[in-house]
Amino acid sequence: MKEEKADRLSIIGQRYAQALFELGEKYNLLDVFYSDLQIINNVFKESQDLNSFMHHPSIPLADKKEVLSAVFNTAVNEYVLNLLKILTDRNRLFILGSIVSQYGKTLNKKRNIMEAEVITAVEISSDIKEKVKAVLGKILNKNINISCKIQPEIIAGMIIKAEDRIIDGSIKTKLENMKKQLI
Repeated sequence: MKEEKADRLSIIGQRYAQALFELGEKYNLLDVFYSDLQIINNVFKESQDLNSFMHHPSIPLADKKEVLSAVFNTAVNEYVLNLLKILTDRNRLFILGSIVSQYGKTLNKKRNIMEAEVITAVEISSDIKEKVKAVLGKILNKNINISCKIQPEIIAGMIIKAEDRIIDGSIKTKLENMKKQLI
């Protein structure tokens, strides 16, 4: 049941993101819109007061939109602000995070960019990051953005997650596989 609801929210978020993306393409504002969405999303994450105000059922929509204008009018593009007001009118501000995520994915797809997460036991040098980036880019025929995460429990090696692919070269997994073969 929760998965169905999450899927519906993702689809709704995708539709809003796609509409904004098409508008961004039309006016050559793709990066501006993405930056604005991230700014707004961060403000909502950091301000519990704003969140409470915007989601309070007894506050009139006109007051909520007035506050949005006061907070974001000079900080974001008018089209992005209008999207916020539409979300407010339709009581859908809660899908803002999904819209930001979907917009970013659409932007990356257009630019042939893939996000990859590299998990290691210890911090890796920028030289190794660049080598991983180059190899992945060559294998996947994409431009790669790498984010790194440290998990000491993998012992050594690395795990690379790129979209629906996982390359597990960790010692932990190799030891677990050896154990399975011995038992």
